[in-house]
Amino acid sequence: MKKVEVIKINRYLYTLKDTEGNEYIKNLGFFDTKVEVGDYIYFPNEVLDTNDFYTYGPIDNNATVDDLIKIVRSNKEIYLQKYYG
Repeated sequence: MKKVEVIKINRYLYTLKDTEGNEYIKNLGFFDTKVEVGDYIYFPNEVLDTNDFYTYGPIDNNATVDDLIKIVRSNKEIYLQKYYG
């Protein structure tokens, strides 16, 4: 998984920056969770390497490790699973 910081949000377009200074613009949607500038997201590497639209929401019983992401903000961790993408 790769750690990125949310540095800008424009509706569904999220500008993300990794620890090496690389920037990514991803089309993302989130159910039941609000992602904010300054949050950190841990994505599987293949998500950052594609231009697909990804939607994430609460974890259900069908989640696989490759479908999970982690959002970190102010010492709080939120785990979500991929619904679309």
